[in-house]
Amino acid sequence: MGLAGKTEDELAFLGQLGMRVRRARSKAGLTRRGLAQRSGVSERYLAQLESGDGNISILLIRRVATALGADLHELIGQRVDTGRRGRIALIGLRGAGKSTLGAKLGAALQLPFFELDGEIEREFGVPLESVFTMYGQDAYREGERRALLRLIDENERCVIATGGSLVVESQTYQLLRSRCMTIRLRATPEDHMSRVVAQGDLRPLRGREHAMVELRTILAQRERLYALADATIDTSANNEDASLQLLTAKVNELAGDAPSAQPEAPDASTGHAGHAGHAGQAGDAGDAGDAAPSEKG
Repeated sequence: MGLAGKTEDELAFLGQLGMRVRRARSKAGLTRRGLAQRSGVSERYLAQLESGDGNISILLIRRVATALGADLHELIGQRVDTGRRGRIALIGLRGAGKSTLGAKLGAALQLPFFELDGEIEREFGVPLESVFTMYGQDAYREGERRALLRLIDENERCVIATGGSLVVESQTYQLLRSRCMTIRLRATPEDHMSRVVAQGDLRPLRGREHAMVELRTILAQRERLYALADATIDTSANNEDASLQLLTAKVNELAGDAPSAQPEAPDASTGHAGHAGHAGQAGDAGDAGDAAPSEKG
């Protein structure tokens, strides 16, 4: 059973429904407020519906469909297609190699590559660090979910590098795992640290002993969440070329047998951390504002 007593199929259904309503509203050239006025359904319900959180009744959905000039079955759909096979999401702490390997994987498979943190910046129109200072952690999380929903909505096939702390946001992580094949990139704490420093971020050098303790704690706390990924690639045990080969092979393997739903993630109540690096030396762009290799987000 998923969030708020919903099954995995119901969560996927609501996510698909929200996506179809957003598409229909965009096609109709309506703002959410305009649709609310035309349909008599409150903006709050529409926001829940479009985000995949809705408990909106079928009668209200019919009213929305009428206001959009859309058939009810057009919004509801004949079946839930989670499209996991076409989307590859890389998860892991900063320094695991998500940006470097993600970009190379996208190029190898001729798929668009996205940094989720970059998409969050697009949502707010400011650099990632400014999101935290201007709007706070809750706003970042909301923007993270919106950005992920938009990428899923707009791309049937793509590669996504996520922020390392996305896994602690259970609802967003469940969305990611239900709509994407997830591959965890893993590295040793020492490699996480050295790769972040190699990017020019010298903050981890301040109080290095404390930073390493913090990093090891974060890795241990999140292990059960990262373990929910469809597969794991060790980027410390392999150089960049070997890691890319392993990653490509694993994607091809998973694409042939990707289940439509994933088990529910356990509740997460701890920590922040980020991503970076390569499978040997380059760097990821996202997860800004880290003092250890730990994200604010």
